[in-house]
Amino acid sequence: MQAELCIGVAACRDGFDIAALAPDGRAMSSHFPAGVLGLAGLRLFLAAYGNSARLAVAGIGAPGLALALENASGAETFIVSPPPSAASAEALARYARRAH
Repeated sequence: MQAELCIGVAACRDGFDIAALAPDGRAMSSHFPAGVLGLAGLRLFLAAYGNSARLAVAGIGAPGLALALENASGAETFIVSPPPSAASAEALARYARRAH
């Protein structure tokens, strides 16, 4: 499956850094605050893409966050444990693009 959008989510203490890559290589990044409000915003963002998105999630609480996002959006989701130097949201989005 070629995902319409590949998204990296780096969970940190103050929220969720996200990066999204379109199939043509265009990228965008954003930040959602920690807590219920940030998680709701992230879910709404992902709801627009549903199972045409592919996610890579790393950081604080990554397993629980990945399950919550996958259940809410239906997107194919990977839990990644990169070294700290490679844990950026953009690096995770690129991982999601390459993962099979």
